[in-house]
Amino acid sequence: MTFWNTWTFDPLTLAGLAVLFALYTRGLWRSRGRSGDLFPWWRPTSFYAGWVTLLLGAMSPIDGLSGDLFLMHMVQHMLMMMVGPPLILLGAPVVPVLRGLPRIFRDNLAIPLFQMRRVRKVLGLLASPLIAWLVFVFTVWIWHIPALYNEAITNEALHFLQHVMFVSAAIFFWWIAIDPVPLKPRLSYALRLLYLFLATLQSTALAAIITLSEDVLFTYYESVPRLWGLTPGEDQMIAGLIMWVPGAGIYFTVLTALFFVMLYKDDERMRRLEGRPVSGPRRW
Repeated sequence: MTFWNTWTFDPLTLAGLAVLFALYTRGLWRSRGRSGDLFPWWRPTSFYAGWVTLLLGAMSPIDGLSGDLFLMHMVQHMLMMMVGPPLILLGAPVVPVLRGLPRIFRDNLAIPLFQMRRVRKVLGLLASPLIAWLVFVFTVWIWHIPALYNEAITNEALHFLQHVMFVSAAIFFWWIAIDPVPLKPRLSYALRLLYLFLATLQSTALAAIITLSEDVLFTYYESVPRLWGLTPGEDQMIAGLIMWVPGAGIYFTVLTALFFVMLYKDDERMRRLEGRPVSGPRRW
């Protein structure tokens, strides 16, 4: 097994990522000189970093080796749920993607579709804090039920559905915490801290179950050739630790960032109330 033959190239995934890249890039180019405060340099940088993260998770040797090592499958899931989506949302993709659409599709399909009452109602429901949190947690836990996980890894269609659910649930979950500009926030910063703290607790609980289990939960890995000299039990323990430690680290990083943003916003509000000068406009 060489490095290159462990790359995977699913046409549907590649097409979806290519379209997203093209729309954002075209929309960003068309936005030059307009809405400049929405796109400081770090937003496109964040978007493209998130895009590369999803590409690596879906097609790199991480995906190729995930059928033989549970720890690589866990790395893949972390990239798809905890790294790629929040980085893409920090890139403020809404405006560039819409502007990147050909005018005929934007004016006759996309805009009318999003203006439909039923579509707005469904999206509003999915983007509500409670639903987004529950869907995210449900998605993580249900796909780590051993019987369903073992079936998904041997069934290509089910495996694809698993990845679609991971990315979709993550987008709605992180949408609440990040609230990509120019859309209005659904939660105050204080409630976002609680939202993420509770997510940290459930993630830690699942990671602990996987890490500390004395039995091999995901028995599929007992039937494949072992790589890197790891037993199935050791592989499972490392996978659990990947969910536990880096996962908690990501939550802690976002919590810390939100806490300082909340302090900044409070200071800005107090300056306005006291009539003191406020720093220049900043979009979060």
